Amino acid sequence: MHRRIGILKNQYDNIPNLILSFPRCGRTWMKHLFGHYIAKKYNVEFSKWVDRPRPGIPRILFRHDWMSATGHLPWEQYFEIQDKRKFIFSEEMKKQNIIYLFRDPLDVLFSYWPYLQSIPYKNFTCPKHTDIIDFAKNKQWGFDIIINFMNAQLDHYKQHTGKKLLVKYENLKKQDKDWRKMIEFIFGSYADSWDQKAYEYAKEQTTFTKMQEKNKADAPSELKFYRRGESNYISELPKIQQDVLLNWPGYNDLNKRINEN
Repeated sequence: MHRRIGILKNQYDNIPNLILSFPRCGRTWMKHLFGHYIAKKYNVEFSKWVDRPRPGIPRILFRHDWMSATGHLPWEQYFEIQDKRKFIFSEEMKKQNIIYLFRDPLDVLFSYWPYLQSIPYKNFTCPKHTDIIDFAKNKQWGFDIIINFMNAQLDHYKQHTGKKLLVKYENLKKQDKDWRKMIEFIFGSYADSWDQKAYEYAKEQTTFTKMQEKNKADAPSELKFYRRGESNYISELPKIQQDVLLNWPGYNDLNKRINEN
């Protein structure tokens, strides 16, 4: 087992609360909001590393499962896992409380494409694509990977016998009630889990403008990438490209599955 896989396995074993998502579904935003909520509610220093132990405060693990292990598995094993729509850490997940975070797969593609083009890491293998259709066709990073991962999420959600919650990024952008559901899901075993003042403070600290400023200050120069999380990117494309993506095999069936939950 690769050392990185061993580290990830240990985290699944020791942290009871898991938020499982594909990249570019709002994980960074959510980490910061939880971090500010905890800081205000418990009167502690802010940290986005909410998986680290602190007395009396629940730990939260954010993971992309096999997408977190990209580059640490042989590509043959990686493809076998995603083609079979299963997760590396399914066994470890059995005892976790899991929030399954989703976003419209097409909006994920639009966000993922420029993000991957900006990553400067030496061992990163995503080729540069100036055309989104070419990127969508990429066998390692493209649209089929997103669709397979989210189908695996839905399969796992239906099969998971432990505590679970399905949340949609689009709903988090529009309403507070899903944030409250998540906070009570994670903090429910702790006294007075919902704190309206702490939530309002956390929401104010994680507006798009503040998150963008934070990214510019903290990220390496090559990774100063933070795009407004809207849902109208398809309108930026020529009609012929819109038609290709909107009719991509599996996309509409997946969206239907997500919206049925």
